[in-house]
Formats: sequence, structure tokens, C-alpha cells
Amino acid sequence: MKRMLGKAEQTISKLQAKVADQKQQIRELQAQAKHEDNLAAEREELKAEIVALKSETRELTRANREHVEKVVALQTENAKLKADAKVRKPSGRAAGADLRELLQPSLSG
Repeated sequence: MKRMLGKAEQTISKLQAKVADQKQQIRELQAQAKHEDNLAAEREELKAEIVALKSETRELTRANREHVEKVVALQTENAKLKADAKVRKPSGRAAGADLRELLQPSLSG
């Protein structure tokens, strides 16, 4: 009888150890599953952020193109105005001659 009781206690101890091991495995698997869920949630957040950044990049690129077009137009206009100013602005000698021509009739008359 003692021998059967000893075997039963031994079997119970083995089963308890097995149950403890299985509980530990369950805890580890639950922790792993939770970690994977967190990673999946983070991945979804990053996907949404990437979509938002792509959209922002497109908007900034469009705005930059518009800005470049405006700058080019202003540079072109500035170049034209400078060219017009050079054509209209006589040199110092020519300006003096023009002024003398304008004053000649009033001096002689």
C-alpha cells in the first residue's frame, strides 16, 4: 500500500510539474502574442504615418513647383526690366550731349 501511495505521490508530483511547465509556456505564449499585437498596431500606425507623409510630400512638391515657377517668372521680368533700363539709360557723355541739344535753342534764342 505504501508503495502504491508513493507511486501515486510521485505521479502527482510529475503531473504538477508538468502543469507548472505548461502554465509557464502559456504565460510565455501570451506575452509573445501581446508583443506581436503591439508590433502589428505599431506597424499600422507607421503605415498611416507613411501615407500622411507621402501626401505631405506631394503637397510640398506641388507648392515648391509653383514657387519655382514664380521665381523664374520674376527673374525673367527682372532681366527684362534691367535690359530696358540699359537701353533707356544713356551713357554720361550721351546724356550731356542730349542736355546740350535741349538747352541750345534756349541759349541762342
